[in-house]
Amino acid sequence: MRIIALILLFSILAGIAVVPISFSQSSSFTLYHPLILGNITMLNGGNIQYDPMYYSFEAYQIHPPNATPVIVKIATNAIFNNSGLTPYVVHVNIPKGNYSMEILNVSINESGGAQYDRPVYIFANGVPIFWGSTQELLNSTAEADVTLFENLLSGNVTFQLVLENFYDAKIGITGIYKMNVTLYLYPGTPPKGLPNYFIPLFVNKYNYSYVILNPLNNYISQNVSIPNGTYKMALLLYEEGGGLDEFWYANEPATREIKVIYDGRLVGVVNPYQTIYTGGINLFWWRPLTSINTLSFHSPYIIDLTPMLAFRSINNSIAVTVTNLQTALQLTGTADYDWDIGGVLMLWVNPANPLLSAKLLTEYARFMDSSPIFNLGFVGEYYQEGGSYLINYSAILEFKNGTEYSDVIQEGRFYAYQTFNQIYEKAYLGETFVEKAIESGSLYNATLYYDVYYPVFLQISAIEIPITNPHVIPFNLSYAQNGTLSLGLYYNYVNVFNGENLTIRTMENVTAIGGFSGIIEVINKYGGAVLVGLTSNNALTTKNLVNYILLNGVGYKEVFSAEGLQNSTTQTAGYYVYHSVQFIPITNTGNSNADPPKKGAFLIVPNSFLRIIL
Repeated sequence: MRIIALILLFSILAGIAVVPISFSQSSSFTLYHPLILGNITMLNGGNIQYDPMYYSFEAYQIHPPNATPVIVKIATNAIFNNSGLTPYVVHVNIPKGNYSMEILNVSINESGGAQYDRPVYIFANGVPIFWGSTQELLNSTAEADVTLFENLLSGNVTFQLVLENFYDAKIGITGIYKMNVTLYLYPGTPPKGLPNYFIPLFVNKYNYSYVILNPLNNYISQNVSIPNGTYKMALLLYEEGGGLDEFWYANEPATREIKVIYDGRLVGVVNPYQTIYTGGINLFWWRPLTSINTLSFHSPYIIDLTPMLAFRSINNSIAVTVTNLQTALQLTGTADYDWDIGGVLMLWVNPANPLLSAKLLTEYARFMDSSPIFNLGFVGEYYQEGGSYLINYSAILEFKNGTEYSDVIQEGRFYAYQTFNQIYEKAYLGETFVEKAIESGSLYNATLYYDVYYPVFLQISAIEIPITNPHVIPFNLSYAQNGTLSLGLYYNYVNVFNGENLTIRTMENVTAIGGFSGIIEVINKYGGAVLVGLTSNNALTTKNLVNYILLNGVGYKEVFSAEGLQNSTTQTAGYYVYHSVQFIPITNTGNSNADPPKKGAFLIVPNSFLRIIL
């Protein structure tokens, strides 16, 4: 139940103080944004054409090996009603064996009344292995490749299923969710170089990895004990903005980076993806076709921390903090900018080969942010901000049975600009980042490489007229919205361990256009709203994906394309105009129609997006 932050027009309506922003010693003025509701739910349902079987599903699909899987049922019709963050706990015995791939399927059904889209998290022994959300009506299915956690998902495992659902019967929010979770284990030779020791980070009172940061609590730290014999170390974080920061890329400031700090040193930066839930901005854009990284997050970013083994002690500390939260508080006077974070420290451990000595060779970390830059213009206010970072650590690690050299470089840039006034906003955010980690020596040889680009472009206009007292929540508005959105995911990942090469290259984009009008009931200060009357509705959403997954040059190419349409005020579930998915085999002998793009080619933004932003 969230809202695009800095919609200060809403602040005026709700009686919240508006904070002036100073541009010089002699001038100041106030930023005003159009009222753009974050998550909206409907009370009046709608018909649906069931094509395909699941109403909503991910474009990104994992093509399993040609083997009969071992099927492990984790949960069947687990019910989430007024559950909040309380987990549904199940204890499962997973057959031990050798598996070439492990896939987790999460399928969810909503019934019993209206409901919002909700976060969905799955933890194994407190470690996050699935990060996603629900579709707020009917059913959806998503999956995640959890092969990375093969050594965790073995024997007796405690799973914690979290679906953050809430009731509000007085306004008709009474829907319940039923979740089915199944693990598919495909027999075969396991990938080389899987971690074998996992430390969940920032464990909460429910005993799983999850913390909420905000401007008043913007730093979380944890002591970790690294076992002797650890020869490789890496960090995986999941994240999402909440509260007034669900759509941080339309805020001021509009940039957010998650800094990773190890023993007081900046050792990594996580660039968050612009995940849009199925009620976000315009709920009809996502019926039935969802946005990128929504039902299931599928572009994880792993930071290699192996050089930090040079600082091994009885207790090391690892911490994270989110940039620009305190600046947002200073600009607006509210601290309601939330970030949900979960993570795991992954270790490769051989107790028979202890670390004897280590020497840090390189230590360099630079992070720069221009801070918000504002100017007055003919059509409203102009905002821009940019920044960059460069991080490099290298070390020599002397073990009992050999020597390893580790060198990790991370580099990134981010840039945001906006034009906005009381009824219109244009916003762009681009995040580009690279990581290259190389380990070589007598124990193992490994390379980890990322090259990633996250662009989002939003144009939106919204007009609202209060019908009831806007100083008392809930209150009603006559509301009309129209806009366009272009969102991309360009992701290149290469992981080589002792000669085995796994390559994933993803080019995914979604475009949405259209608007709606009706009567809105605003139910909280974040802009959560119920659509109680719909007078117009027209939205067209298109998603395209080309994805390559190759092991030593052999694998497949997935080509996905779909379009969802809304054009009715009565049949509000919408329908697929078309959808198609192809899996094209790739062999290392080469196929001109299936070969992956050359290095760097995935970063070419589609022409349609370039036409919009230039």
